[in-house]
Amino acid sequence: MARKIKPIKRKKNEIQDTIEAILFAFVVAFLIKNYIFQNFKIPSSSMESTMLIGDFLYGDRTRYYFTDPQQGDIVIFQHPGDPDEPGLPTLENPHPQYTRDDYMLLIKPIYINKKNFKPVWHQKKNIVKRVIGMPGDTIQVVNKHVLINGKEFRTGTEQYIDSRVIPRNNGNIMWNDTFMGSRDNIGPVVVPPDSYFVMGDNRDVSADSRYWGFLPRKAITGAPAFVFFSHGAPPARTYRDAYYRSQGINRQPARIRWNRIFKVFRNPLKHK
Repeated sequence: MARKIKPIKRKKNEIQDTIEAILFAFVVAFLIKNYIFQNFKIPSSSMESTMLIGDFLYGDRTRYYFTDPQQGDIVIFQHPGDPDEPGLPTLENPHPQYTRDDYMLLIKPIYINKKNFKPVWHQKKNIVKRVIGMPGDTIQVVNKHVLINGKEFRTGTEQYIDSRVIPRNNGNIMWNDTFMGSRDNIGPVVVPPDSYFVMGDNRDVSADSRYWGFLPRKAITGAPAFVFFSHGAPPARTYRDAYYRSQGINRQPARIRWNRIFKVFRNPLKHK
């Protein structure tokens, strides 16, 4: 009588299991971070008092998959002035230690430094601003007042902490070697197709479309949904205080801002 041969059950190698689990977790995290949501911290005062330094935000990447931003929306976008690849000069670092030739693309946004073999995650900086001008709008800033198609435009979220008004001729804003004016007097300019004019709510300290031009639609990656944690000092109420704090002077004690946790961001033009 023939003996039945039992099939041999091979045990999975524990190292193989660990590698597969790590790879699976990496792929899932990569897809979620790049296509569904993102978490980030507000580093500057450009959106005060809507968003404060030290607010930790949940960003919804799916918000504009099937719709376009509307006037008054706060959008998350990749700064148009940042390089698309590592090793390229920036305003903050005009002479980087490693050049673009020193990096090899593995899978965007992951690169490998060919000199020290370290992985580098390179993406443009995420910025948040409010949509002011839509495609086709004529935008002008006159003595700090924003005009759209000749009429003053307000969202009710604007704040001004600098009592000075900088005349147009005293400005130094340049777009592609063309003089545009000052922080408080610029334009008129027409927003091109598939682009937007964005500004920070804290108008006197916001580096926005007044300084670097129009925001391409393709650069917009989502919208902030709500604050999930907040820790920081009270916002500066004067331009002088804002400057001192940016230089590390007269810093105020930071604390958890419980009243901001789960604060939801809505378009003020739709909820008046």
